[in-house]
Amino acid sequence: MSNTERPPVEPLSDVAWTRVERGVWSRLDETDVVRERHSPRRWWLAAPLAAAAIFAVVLIVHTPARPNRDEGPTRVVSEASSSSVSLGDAHIALEPHSAIVMDSHAGAPNVLVEHGAAWFAVEPRGSRPPFVVIAGDMRVRVIGTRFRVARDAERIEVVVDHGIVEVGYHGELVRVTNGQHWSSDAPSVVAMAEPEPAPAPVTPEPAPVTPAPIVPAPAPIVHSPAHVPSVAHPVTPPAPATHSPAADRDAARYAELSRREASSPDAAMAGYLALSKGSGRWAQVALYAAGRLAADRGEPRATTFLEIYLRRFPNGANADDARQLLSRLKGTP
Repeated sequence: MSNTERPPVEPLSDVAWTRVERGVWSRLDETDVVRERHSPRRWWLAAPLAAAAIFAVVLIVHTPARPNRDEGPTRVVSEASSSSVSLGDAHIALEPHSAIVMDSHAGAPNVLVEHGAAWFAVEPRGSRPPFVVIAGDMRVRVIGTRFRVARDAERIEVVVDHGIVEVGYHGELVRVTNGQHWSSDAPSVVAMAEPEPAPAPVTPEPAPVTPAPIVPAPAPIVHSPAHVPSVAHPVTPPAPATHSPAADRDAARYAELSRREASSPDAAMAGYLALSKGSGRWAQVALYAAGRLAADRGEPRATTFLEIYLRRFPNGANADDARQLLSRLKGTP
């Protein structure tokens, strides 16, 4: 080996380097000058440990476990259109211009109806606390059902679609079940709710005739007294001399829906559409009424209803009214 070659040196392990560094720093700390010069380096080494400790403290303080904490009351308001919301496993459908306040304290859900109306669909509660709906002085206790609560000032109505509810009012308790109706006007009376309209019976009808295309009217022609020109747009034929029971039911149903428009427009709309599916003479009247009511409420489906009316009844009694209303909705002169 020449004099210029360096002897082989075995590299130090991590443990050995740690011991050497610890000894160097201990000697440097013996003098104030050296300690002051290297104090920033020591702070830099301690900074990550301090930051980790602070982060652990913040994590513990700001992330408490709250699995069982109940949320406070929540107010839900529907505007011009209906809306829906859930409270646990219960589904609530608000009708337009309605407001409710929901709360679920200690696992006992309850809803306060401020004004308007809402449908409630509640799953069977089993051993859980009952679902409670409050409206003014009225209290509905629910175990599992689908029902509707409506409130107008101090007047309250309850309609049960299926299931059973207990209605408490001014100290009296009554049970309302499938298809029944309760009102604060007569709190001790439970009556049958108005049933949904049944489909109109199928009666023989002539084969549908495709309307002829509209062509410009020719110049007036003077006909002899023996010739009578045909009517281009016949009006609705008069009712037959003998009324069938189905026609009488449809007429009574339409009159009832007309009266309910102001207080229950959604129910009236549903009734009109159901009645329009029939084949009787009241079907076209109900279909036009649905289009007119939707237009009054500013609903986009008004255009669809009126167009369907003109396709089904191009010569109906309200065909001209439907065309004018449709033109106004589309913004055409």
